[in-house]
Amino acid sequence: MTKKILFSILAIIICIITIQTCSPNKIYDFRTNYKDANTLLHETNTLQTKPFLKAHLKNGDVCILRDSWAVDTVTNVLTGNGTRFNFNRIRIFEGTISITIDSVAIFETNKKLENPEHGRVTALGILTGLDVAIGIFCFTNPKVCFGSCPTFYMNENDSFHYADAEGFTNAISPSMEYFDIDALNNTTLAQNTFSITMKNEALETHCVNDVKLLAYPRKKGQRVYQSPKNEFYICENDYQLTQAIGNEGDITSLLKFEDRQERFSFSDENNLYSKEEIILTFDNVANANKLGLILNFRQTLMTTYLFYSAMGYMGDEVSDIFALLETDYDLRKNFDATTKTLGDIKIYQWDDIQEVWIMEDGFYETGPIAINKQLILLSNSSGSKVKLKIVLNKGLWRMDYFALTNIKEQVNPIELTANSILNKGKLDNTALAEINDPKKYLISMPGSEYKFNFTLPHDNTDYELFLYSKGYYLEWMREHWLKDKDLLKLKQMVDNPRKYLRNEATNYKQYETKMEQEFWNSKINTKTYSYYEN
Repeated sequence: MTKKILFSILAIIICIITIQTCSPNKIYDFRTNYKDANTLLHETNTLQTKPFLKAHLKNGDVCILRDSWAVDTVTNVLTGNGTRFNFNRIRIFEGTISITIDSVAIFETNKKLENPEHGRVTALGILTGLDVAIGIFCFTNPKVCFGSCPTFYMNENDSFHYADAEGFTNAISPSMEYFDIDALNNTTLAQNTFSITMKNEALETHCVNDVKLLAYPRKKGQRVYQSPKNEFYICENDYQLTQAIGNEGDITSLLKFEDRQERFSFSDENNLYSKEEIILTFDNVANANKLGLILNFRQTLMTTYLFYSAMGYMGDEVSDIFALLETDYDLRKNFDATTKTLGDIKIYQWDDIQEVWIMEDGFYETGPIAINKQLILLSNSSGSKVKLKIVLNKGLWRMDYFALTNIKEQVNPIELTANSILNKGKLDNTALAEINDPKKYLISMPGSEYKFNFTLPHDNTDYELFLYSKGYYLEWMREHWLKDKDLLKLKQMVDNPRKYLRNEATNYKQYETKMEQEFWNSKINTKTYSYYEN
């Protein structure tokens, strides 16, 4: 399907804005009009009394199954009673329906999926309204409920606001699966075993294809840093920041030390993509050859707010739109247009000879949970003074630490797979087999907690460690979001992101100062909560 045809179809959907209210006592009155049937499924006042499973097929058809359904794990076929609509959303069949799961682009359901045979359905399923069913709410502002993709902790009992790593944050559907690498910034290792715990602390389904440990030996005084291109460099000699000046004045104390005292700004009340500048000065660089800039950074909740807004704008057509994302590359490529418009953290170096700022490179990593530690290579400087300009979107970034270092050489870490996995303290050989099989997924539901155990190759050797994770996740559709449906705004996010970011600036300002507390307060405690026990 071409992009032009796809957006024509989307335009037809958008033209139908007003939703006709259906009587709640007609729960299973499925008519020939798919829109009426879809609206009926999502009526919030009866959402929990009518279980359904909606299957969007790759050929464009939609099947809605009611009450119950079953999966034959031998034939990989799902069977249930319901209605089938064709590509034009005309009812073509009513009765017993059998669906090959491989023919499905995306599922949507409001029923908890707990049976092992439902694994393939769970891995493709958007869950709707289960925040009510399992008693989890974000009363004040549903747009900033805790959401993160998988979070990883070196200390499994950590409960503070920072995870040590945050996996594949942009992979919001199966077709967007990718791998992510995060520096663990570990202290000196005292033994050759290492463990890290993966948690699902949000209303999301995490489909994890792989978790590995990347390790490279380091000597005293050396560190290994990762570039935004996932290249690795062994470095030595850290040069402290001398001065940092932002719009608010001197911010050196916030950026000079790795102390998690972050520098951030608030957004422009008239335009969410306004830029700002920070000037960095390093006065005591003993060796200006092969310099690299180190930055510890993460995002604020601006992109989280924008993503949750998009989910709300989808309303009861969330699975329809995700099915389009699954089957059309052009739409998928442009779906995050607002995030791309906000941009990265750009680095410029002052050239004394030409008296101009020279563009060096940029940092970018989605996610507000874990602090990223990365390195970019700088062109050679002359003398002991280095001056840099940082250009970034106002209100988007939290930065903890800048420093310079000397790059010795590029290196290749070794890859280590887990030798055991504990599922909330109990050995889980099934999880180990799933994570080590490239064709399978470890499915993690809200409240899940898996501890990965690794063995490093040599005793008495210190290593720099990085976490490799690969997979995707499916955000649950909050019941409170359904009332925010606005397909015109969703289309504007894709087609005209700059206009949308200007228009949304005032709304975002209402939540910006209180979002952080609400976000962290809505995080699921994996020690006390389990999806499978509620």
